[in-house]
Amino acid sequence: MSFDELLVFISSCIYSGYSMIRWYNKLPSYGPVKRDKAVKLVLGLLPVISFFIIVYTLRVLASFDVVNDFVYILFYIVLGYAWVFLGMRWTFRFFDISWIDDVLHLNNKAALITVAGAFLGLVAIYSGANIGDGPGWWCVIFAGGLGLVSWFLLGRLVNSFAQVFERITVDRDIYCGIRTGAYLLASGIILARASAGDWTSFSQTIAEFLVGWPVLPLTAMAVVVERYYVRRAKTSESLNDTYLFGSLYWAAAYIAVAAVSVLIFPLAENPMYDIAPPGY
Repeated sequence: MSFDELLVFISSCIYSGYSMIRWYNKLPSYGPVKRDKAVKLVLGLLPVISFFIIVYTLRVLASFDVVNDFVYILFYIVLGYAWVFLGMRWTFRFFDISWIDDVLHLNNKAALITVAGAFLGLVAIYSGANIGDGPGWWCVIFAGGLGLVSWFLLGRLVNSFAQVFERITVDRDIYCGIRTGAYLLASGIILARASAGDWTSFSQTIAEFLVGWPVLPLTAMAVVVERYYVRRAKTSESLNDTYLFGSLYWAAAYIAVAAVSVLIFPLAENPMYDIAPPGY
């Protein structure tokens, strides 16, 4: 492990360790704050689910010199947790939705679903950036950074047209939370595919990132859908239970669009995987 890798590893261990302890320490109920069981269960499972997603990617889809190296697998695991927890801080800055204030302190189920979608969307982008061969950790950060910046900007775009995060945090619109959480996850999956692939150069990585163009019609779809529900909300005094089925339908549609987008742009297997090491 080189000096820069050691520095990144130590920094990631410190930040991800601190963030993980803080995450789980806040789950129990203290004083007047009574945590809903669903809130504690979902938030408690998110880092665990993320672990399996990241480990699977590193063991099966990552660079040929990483998949069987325990040290580098550990390196990219802790880097991944640092990425996700830092991304959750940026989620609060960009989307004004907090897993502490809105989910834990206020037991807001709409915010819980949105936070879960955002968390897994961040994990997806990081995992996608680890797919393929590359010369170092900075390739992962650059490729994933393209996806991360796009993810935040597009999420802000949806919010600018439909005020989804205000409806989630202030109005506690759980149906909007379902749709927005699914959108954040689906867009993360598409951008994960865009961030994946073998490293050639910075310019080539940017060019290959354009394969994530389906995220644009997905975002347009989300804007149209949310504007539709905004108009419907203005015609009634309260949220209608029939919104649940429509919201689940659109959530499934978003995920389906993401799945199709990944399937129509498959990654070519790197020939290095077909070369067995001596004595293997």
